[in-house]
Amino acid sequence: MGPGCPADRSVLTAPARSICYNQRLKWIDASAPARRALSAALVACVAVSCGGGSGGSANSAATGPGSSASTGAGQGGPAVAMQLCSTLGATSGQLTCTRGQDGKLFWADSSQAGGTSNGATSLAQILSGGQCDSSSTISSYSAPLVDISKLASIYPLGAMTSPHITPVDHIYVNFPNQNSLAATGSGLPVGTYPVMAPADGRIVSVEDFRASNQYPYPDYRVVIEHSCDFYSVFIHVGALQGVAKAAENGGNWHGSIPIKAGEVFADDSDHPGFDFSTFDGTHKLALANLASYAQAESWKPYTADPFKYFPTDVRAAMDAKSLRTAEPFGGRIDWDLTGTARGNWFQKGTNGYRGLGSPSASFNNHGKIAHGYWDTHLAMAPEAVDNTAFLYSIGDWAGCPCQFMATNNLDPSTIVPSDHPTVIELVEPVFELPDGAPMKPPEQVKGYKVVPGSQVVGVLAIQLNADGSLTVEKMPGATSAAAFKGFTNNALTYVR
Repeated sequence: MGPGCPADRSVLTAPARSICYNQRLKWIDASAPARRALSAALVACVAVSCGGGSGGSANSAATGPGSSASTGAGQGGPAVAMQLCSTLGATSGQLTCTRGQDGKLFWADSSQAGGTSNGATSLAQILSGGQCDSSSTISSYSAPLVDISKLASIYPLGAMTSPHITPVDHIYVNFPNQNSLAATGSGLPVGTYPVMAPADGRIVSVEDFRASNQYPYPDYRVVIEHSCDFYSVFIHVGALQGVAKAAENGGNWHGSIPIKAGEVFADDSDHPGFDFSTFDGTHKLALANLASYAQAESWKPYTADPFKYFPTDVRAAMDAKSLRTAEPFGGRIDWDLTGTARGNWFQKGTNGYRGLGSPSASFNNHGKIAHGYWDTHLAMAPEAVDNTAFLYSIGDWAGCPCQFMATNNLDPSTIVPSDHPTVIELVEPVFELPDGAPMKPPEQVKGYKVVPGSQVVGVLAIQLNADGSLTVEKMPGATSAAAFKGFTNNALTYVR
């Protein structure tokens, strides 16, 4: 066996006859032809089905975009799949090409990758490659993320906006004038908005978005492990500071850098505003089908309301900055309600959250046209700040990842199994100040309201079926529900 895998889980060609594929970071020995075949299968995102029995028979089946049942098999075939299944000790279930939190693809069997309905993957496997500090018992925060008095607002969990079709798993930490600063490219003096670790732990992963997303300024994703079941994730923080500077390598870094609560590790002054997530491995959300998150964002079922983990005084200050006016001030993302249309849906046969688009797709909404993994997503849920408003969030509305409301603000939880479709006239949401005056972007005011616009931009016909699936027909440009005459060949089937 090899000397031990690097933490980036990348496909390697050296040492000879070895590949680092497994999420457990073990070397897999293979001949050069088999290595090439497995590499091709990984790039094409081919799934490998492992058959039962001592023979370890296996078949390869395409699950990714542009792949076919012969992809990979023609360059190594069942023997390659059998070898992989045998090496990983998988005798049943499926080995899937999975995207890790570092953006890289890797093989994982159903017992590791949350590929089963009970979501067997641990948070430590997802965010620390299984190499967590088992001696730590930290389960709450002891310091703030930033000087809260300097914040303009905190947007809670659950935003549905542009390609974030399903409710997002992070809050948005907003500083004053961040939009104008980003627009002009100007910044504030270094040290204006230092970012701190909220508890003792160790930095285990850093991604430099200048390398992965071509950002023209310092912009990082930083993962801090506080214990095997408790993690903080910062996205879009600025230049690394202090101990974190050791992680600067111009790309993805993985390792272990101890850090203390309240210790500054980044400066967010150049382009103020970042995203923040808390993941708690001891709790899982009531999402209808955990297996839908096995191949991408497998940490999502562990999403927690960050506010609840801070000391009382810090939490009170954060509550005051939240745009919400009632609990939970930190928001929520788990709106799935079985037996109704409310919650997250994914087009049938498209790998759940992972979708069919490139897992590395980025959003560039020129003319409201943007395609990516989100194309096959659909969500119908309350708006994150104003839970009395219901958004219909559609991944591919004539090429647009867009959010709408029903003219009558229809609550999707009232849509139940029926032999007849519910036909919804869609309008753009209108954002208002608490007093009813218009709220002009990028303005964000605590307690804002969301109401339906006046111009119908299309029709959505949905029917919840007895088997729990959802039949959907999208009709962009239709101006009246009368335009729907029944489901056509354009109708799509969505599942949880």
